[in-house]
Amino acid sequence: METKRNWWGIGWLIAFLGFPPGGALATAIIGRLDSAPEGIVGSVAAGIVIGAAQTLALWRRLPIGPEWAAATAAGLAVGVSLNVALFGSDTTLNATLLRAPLTGLMIGIVQWLVLRKHVRYAFWWIPAVTIVYVIAWFVTAQVIRDSLNQGFVVFGASGALVFQALLGVVLTLLLRAGAKAAG
Repeated sequence: METKRNWWGIGWLIAFLGFPPGGALATAIIGRLDSAPEGIVGSVAAGIVIGAAQTLALWRRLPIGPEWAAATAAGLAVGVSLNVALFGSDTTLNATLLRAPLTGLMIGIVQWLVLRKHVRYAFWWIPAVTIVYVIAWFVTAQVIRDSLNQGFVVFGASGALVFQALLGVVLTLLLRAGAKAAG
């Protein structure tokens, strides 16, 4: 059982590799993010890839399947498109960090809808994703600097690694607090 626990944690961290192809797919489909409809389309594409990578890590520990990828895509699409509609698509660091909490909140809520079926205290996932999403964008902005103006749907590999690592700690603590019994 200990090997299974260790593997899922490593797998969760490695799932950061879903972000670059997810983001690249979004960029290939919509180009630069400039409108709410582009936010929906690009985010659904990116979210499915990101969510699928996370699902591969989670299923070793929890009975979570494609609903996680669908929730990730939905949360990202709602968050990004709402942000662009409400705050515009400016790509300065301040504008990006202003939009990040809403997107993180939307992802946290829809992922919580899946996680709550399997984990006690899953409600902590919502504020964790909200906060960590902002941190991930900040880290990415420090790494890509001027490339931030390309209007990406999701942060890059540097932010994704931080995102997965920090949320891996949160998920580990939640799982230690107890998974719910099946049934």
